[in-house]
Amino acid sequence: MYSTGFNEAVQAILMLFVVLDAIGNAPLFHYFTSHMDSLRRRKTIRLSIIVACMILLVFILFGDVILSYLGVTVDDFRVAGGIVLFIYAVLGILGHSVAEEIRVEDVAIVPLATPLLAGPGAITVVIYLKYSLGLYIVLLSLAVNTVIAWILLESGEKLLSLLGRNGSIVLGKIMAILLAAYAISMIREGLTNIFFQY
Repeated sequence: MYSTGFNEAVQAILMLFVVLDAIGNAPLFHYFTSHMDSLRRRKTIRLSIIVACMILLVFILFGDVILSYLGVTVDDFRVAGGIVLFIYAVLGILGHSVAEEIRVEDVAIVPLATPLLAGPGAITVVIYLKYSLGLYIVLLSLAVNTVIAWILLESGEKLLSLLGRNGSIVLGKIMAILLAAYAISMIREGLTNIFFQY
């Protein structure tokens, strides 16, 4: 009995860890915070993690009810999130630094908290885990992954110091292009799933 519960907890933690992808998102967090000073960067990252955690907590508790009431699907989230990310990516490619001109709270919520962390995949997973493994296990998984994401994403500051200014600019351009490709991928997946439902 104990072994079964432990295995389910590990399964839930690993599943959410993969879909949150804090390691893969670290370069994107660098891209959106590279023009901030150290204090503002840490504040932005911490706020984004807190907001992402709150979003996922709401969907754990009320996700099925919210989606059903609004008539919104996870694929609708994919399309909307992809469009938002694509706009940010184009601005970055053109040399327009969004992070310099908007408030910490704005960039921390969109796009860092959502859709990068608490995106369609994470929302789907927490709803699935709640009904397959139980409420307490998915809450444990969220708590553990929140701590892991905080540690991994804040360590990105070391990357900034190693790259220097020119390296950061080059990486920013590369990440803007990759971000655009990722956004198109999200939109494509969402539209494909929507059209194949009918």
